[in-house]
Amino acid sequence: MLFLICFVNAIGRYSFRQTELKALLEMEGITDAPMRWTREGDTDGLDSAFMEIELPNEDVARRVAQRSVCMKGIFHPWGSGKTQDECFERVKEFGVENMEPYCREGTSFRINMFSYGGKIDSAASKAVIERAFDIVPFKGHVQLDKTKKGVKINASASRADHQFWYFEDTRCVPGEKVLHFGSMTGAVKGAWFCREVSLGGRDVLTAYDLKQREYLCSTSMTAENSFLVANFAHASPGKLVFDPFCGSASLLVSAAKFGCHTMGGDIDLRVIRGKEKDKDMPSHCRFARTVDTVDITPLNNFRQYGLPEPLDIVRCDNARPTFRFGSLFDAIICDPPYGVRAGARKTGCNKEAKPIPEDLREGHIPGTIAYGISDVLSDLLDMASKYLVVGGRLVFWLPTTPDYKVDDLPQHPAMVMLYNCEEVVTAKWQRRLITMKKIRDAMPGERAVCAIKE
Repeated sequence: MLFLICFVNAIGRYSFRQTELKALLEMEGITDAPMRWTREGDTDGLDSAFMEIELPNEDVARRVAQRSVCMKGIFHPWGSGKTQDECFERVKEFGVENMEPYCREGTSFRINMFSYGGKIDSAASKAVIERAFDIVPFKGHVQLDKTKKGVKINASASRADHQFWYFEDTRCVPGEKVLHFGSMTGAVKGAWFCREVSLGGRDVLTAYDLKQREYLCSTSMTAENSFLVANFAHASPGKLVFDPFCGSASLLVSAAKFGCHTMGGDIDLRVIRGKEKDKDMPSHCRFARTVDTVDITPLNNFRQYGLPEPLDIVRCDNARPTFRFGSLFDAIICDPPYGVRAGARKTGCNKEAKPIPEDLREGHIPGTIAYGISDVLSDLLDMASKYLVVGGRLVFWLPTTPDYKVDDLPQHPAMVMLYNCEEVVTAKWQRRLITMKKIRDAMPGERAVCAIKE
C-alpha cells in the first residue's frame, strides 16, 4: 500500500528524518520497505520534504507516524502529479467507490493546505477546494472549529472525522519566478491530494518542553533530541535502559514515556542529590550540600509527567563500571561529557592518596581527575560490549569538527555501527548521533579503540 510521508523542515539535521523512519520500521519488523524521495535526483532527503513509501497496511503506518518526531504526518494519496491539474486527474481515476467510505453522511471532514518552499494563498486554497468538491463525493459536513492548519490547538480540541490534505512541493529556482494563483512563488514540482492516516508524534515536544521541566541542568537534552534517541534505541515497554551520564535524566524521561524500565548513573553526586530550597540562589549554585536541604531531584521530572521512576540513580564511574554481571541492559543511551558544557571526570587523584580514617570511610566520596574524550568513548564502548544484551543498542551524542573522518569514531569488535546522523550546530561544530548494536559477546581482552584527539 502506497503512502506519502511529509517531513518537517529540519534545517541542519536532514539526515535524521530517513534514519528515524528506518529505526521505527525495524521496530515493526520491516527492513526492506521500498521508499523514495519525490524530487528527482534527491537520494538523501537534503532537497525534499516528501517521501513515497510502500507499507503493509494503515495500522503499521499509523504506529510509525505516531512515534516519529521528524514527520508532519503520513497520508494515503488519492492522486498525485507534477502539476495541480495532473494531480486532480489522478484523483478522478482513484474511483468513487474507493472514496465513499470516507465521505458518508453523518461524518465531518476538512481540507487542509500545505506548500513546502512556497505559499498557498486564499485564492489558491479556494480553487483547490472547489476542484476537490467537483470530484470527491462529500456528503458529510465541514468542520473547521478548534483547529489550526489541521492540528489540535489544545488538549480538548476536536478534529474532523476525516482530514484531507492538498500538498505542493515548490522548488525555488535561482532567477526563476512564476505567478501561481496570484502570488509570486517558485515553480511547483509536485502536487498530491491525500487522506490523512496519522499526524506525526510531535505533540510530545510541547508536552515535554524543557521550559516546563521542574529539574534542569546545563546539559539537559531538548525534548526533540531526547525522543530521537529513544526511537533510535528502540525504546519500548518492558526494556531496561541505562544512562551512565544521566545528569537531570532528560534522556531517561523519553525512554520512560515509551514504557521502558530506566536506570541512571552519574559521577557528580550534586546532580543526583538535587537542588536546595533556597529560591534566591541562582539555579547553578543551588546544588544541595546535604539530603536535608534537597527540594527537587531528577525524580521530580518523572513525577511531573506521571512516569514510572527509575529503578535507581546511582553515583558511578564510567571508567570503573559498577555492575557485577553482564548482559543487563537492552539499551544504553547517553550524552557523554565532552568539555563543551561540562568537563568529563573519572575517579582518581593527581597526587599520592592518603589513607582514609575509619570514621570517615562510610560517607567518603573518592576524588576525581580529568577524563579525556577518547578515554570516555573507549570506556563507553567497553561497557556497552559487556553490559548490553546481544542485539542491544548503544546510542550516544558525539561532537565533531569539519575535519571529522569516519575512521575517528570509536570502534569495538563486538559492536557494529548502524546509524551516524549529523546535526549542524555552528560553522565550526557539528554533533552526531551515533547508534551501535552489540552483535556478540565480547571476547576476553577485546578493547575499544578511538582515534579522536583531545
